[in-house]
Amino acid sequence: MYEHLKDQKNDLTFPDKVILYCHPSEQSIGVRHSKGCEERKLSDFFNLPEKLGWNIQEDGSKLMDRGNASLNDVIQRWLYFEVLAQVLGHLPDYNWGDFVNSSSGMEYITTSKLPKYLEKWLDSEKKSKVNERKSRLIRIQQVLDKARFYVSRHCAVPSGKEKPTWEIDDVLALSLMILGETLTRALSLIQKKLGFRIEGWCSNDIRSQGWGYSKLILQKLDDDGWCAKAIHMLQALLRGNSIGLVYLFTIRTSGSKGPDHSQCTATECKEMEIRKIHGRPGPKQYHYCESTAWDFCSDSTGHALPDCQTDADARHSIDGRRLADIINRGNIPLFEYRRGERCLEMKEMDQSFDKSYAIFTHVWTDGFGLLDEENRTNKCVLDMFSRMLEKVTFLRAGRSSTVPELFWIDTLAIPAEPEYAKERRKAIKQMHDIYTYAKYTIVLDLSLMRAEAGLGYSSPAMKITMCRWMTRLWTLQEAVLSKNLYYCFKNRLYPMSQLEDMFLDEDSELQSCIPSLARTYYAGILGEIRPKIYEEFRRNQGWTAQSEFLALVWKATQWRSTAYPEHETLSLATMLNLNTDHFAKLAKSEKGTEELQQECDDRMVELLSRFAAMSSCPIPPGMIFLPGPRLSRKGYGWAPRSWLSSHEIDSPDPLSLPSQGNTRLSPTEGLEVQFPGFLLHDLGFERKELSMHEEIYFPADSTLLEWYRIQPAQDTRQFPEDQRLSSHDLAIIVSRMPIVDLRETALFVAVKKFFGGIRYVEILNRVWISRAEDSETVQKWSKKHREGDPDAMSAGERLRLTTKWCVDGPSHPDPETTKTEEEAKPTDSKGPSMGHASPDEEYKPLRRSQTAVLGSKMKKWFH
Repeated sequence: MYEHLKDQKNDLTFPDKVILYCHPSEQSIGVRHSKGCEERKLSDFFNLPEKLGWNIQEDGSKLMDRGNASLNDVIQRWLYFEVLAQVLGHLPDYNWGDFVNSSSGMEYITTSKLPKYLEKWLDSEKKSKVNERKSRLIRIQQVLDKARFYVSRHCAVPSGKEKPTWEIDDVLALSLMILGETLTRALSLIQKKLGFRIEGWCSNDIRSQGWGYSKLILQKLDDDGWCAKAIHMLQALLRGNSIGLVYLFTIRTSGSKGPDHSQCTATECKEMEIRKIHGRPGPKQYHYCESTAWDFCSDSTGHALPDCQTDADARHSIDGRRLADIINRGNIPLFEYRRGERCLEMKEMDQSFDKSYAIFTHVWTDGFGLLDEENRTNKCVLDMFSRMLEKVTFLRAGRSSTVPELFWIDTLAIPAEPEYAKERRKAIKQMHDIYTYAKYTIVLDLSLMRAEAGLGYSSPAMKITMCRWMTRLWTLQEAVLSKNLYYCFKNRLYPMSQLEDMFLDEDSELQSCIPSLARTYYAGILGEIRPKIYEEFRRNQGWTAQSEFLALVWKATQWRSTAYPEHETLSLATMLNLNTDHFAKLAKSEKGTEELQQECDDRMVELLSRFAAMSSCPIPPGMIFLPGPRLSRKGYGWAPRSWLSSHEIDSPDPLSLPSQGNTRLSPTEGLEVQFPGFLLHDLGFERKELSMHEEIYFPADSTLLEWYRIQPAQDTRQFPEDQRLSSHDLAIIVSRMPIVDLRETALFVAVKKFFGGIRYVEILNRVWISRAEDSETVQKWSKKHREGDPDAMSAGERLRLTTKWCVDGPSHPDPETTKTEEEAKPTDSKGPSMGHASPDEEYKPLRRSQTAVLGSKMKKWFH
């Protein structure tokens, strides 16, 4: 099933016995798979189920058995062997028998020869005539797109507890996904290598083309006790690629699953709560002398490290008063540890200091420092730090050094005692510069330190993707601002630069998408632009407000978490070099209360306001389409309450779409954006009954040949019961036109007023919009429309790509002041327009000290 993915670096161990249910060479099905050089036709693929005696509706929702073949037989012939023939059947030596193996009297699927076939396919395309190549690649793209639609919708499941629509063998379903993802990957690379690009007819986005998740894999993850939130996160990060999840079973680390995740949900890990309920100890001070982690860091004599439990003075504590004095002078505390003397000394770095120091970044619950109100750590941990610094020195210089390296770690350098709360806030403000000017940063994560890196690129990269360090909010800014990162595994320190040097070599293989999936961690730390960001900050040129940059930050934060909700805006402001005074204040409310949530909402409003005050508003327009709860503040109802959303990215990714213009935030009206859409004229049924409908259809023009369907998105479930349905015009804001995916995210909105060329709207629902493609549906709704059926929408008016909207969340409008589009007269008013505030709501920029230090070079990073 996945022998083509196995090599010395990827020794996959997941069960791979897929029974051969069919014999593709049988003449009764009207195809001859055993013969090479046979150019397939699209009709061969689309007509095969009918030839086998099965009638499958175009969207796959209905299956009718009219023959003797079983469903497993039909699906394997059609979506496995026919797909193979469509892609590789033109090759002279193609033989379906190469994909069948016999063992113990049984016949099984095998893909051991698939890599050679894919290389032959690439060679044949290089030698083929242009028109012949173009015709074939377009046909193959259509076949794979349709096969992917059927498999992802009817053979895949969102969780291990659900059943697929088509009740086929679970192992067979997994084989379809693995073959499909492999062929899709190969097609994308071949198109890229040959420079083949026809808009709308091919796709070079390799990572987004997963074929869905198999019940077999997800059930195995559940049975193994994986955290439900971790599973949900991995499903989203791997973008529907089953190959990625299969690979996890090979390289999973001891940190992949916790002791008890039975109560965890898709959005919350409750392992710590379960510990408390059962009276189990929580995180404690880490003792390297007791650990098997990072075992190559032993004493040079080969002897075991000293045991802290037998040492009367096992910990080093920091003088809180002296630490506070250093911070109050505007300087930075550094530390020097002399291992032979087991002596820790605090140094003061002022402006004249040469800034030659290292940083340790870590997850606090791993116990590398204080877990109470005191700055201290175990001496055996300091011994480990010392050896790590020596290893990095040797890696960087090729020789050892007897001079102890200076280092910084937050658990020692940020005051923990309550009496130094003011100094603590000052120290947090320093963190941006501290990370920017360090020589390098060492990543400490116990799951990595207990696992060997493995061979090649994919193994260490996937382990980094899975580690706890990648899920914490504060570690994002630490990674983004660091010049050089070193990941600490059990058997080695891995420089990120060296790891990434291996990526291009491994990612060039046609048969494997594993390297690109493993590289998920790289996007999670803004890998593509991280060096540029670092360099600009180091030169004191700051960052130029760009929506593309904030979009990347949002994507990098969405699967992270923090123990203190009020830290979200503080961490983001620190990373973006904004003034943190407002965000560093201690929360006044208790954790888990509505009052604390309101405080967090207020801080998010302040953060967004500071973005809006910049010379070019960097708020990505696609944020209006993001899922999850929204702020309730007037003018900010379009914005998510949190960037730590734990939601899968929709299709299309709203933050990756090209913008039609800059955004502008009006604090009293909402966010001004430009997107296409539809104005909906006259719902045929009573608007108050809208909530009773699961879906709505409407035509886009008078020919009634183009129909669209809208459904409530997953986070809204149903259409609203709302007075605005009867008092306002309704509209749909879409993220792009035309609608090309099977379904795309959109907003169902009520139009409050139409003024100065802008539609001022309030969000009713996030919805899915799709184009009705099958002829039966179009004919059905066209007939309803002509007969005046009350369920048929009268008309959907298409709006141009540059339509201007000012978007806000729900409110309670005053009907007397509401003006609908029908009532609004054409105007050349000097009212609000994109990028400019109206005179009565001029938004004054904050002082320079309150905003980011603006530079001029970031624009070229994205253009």
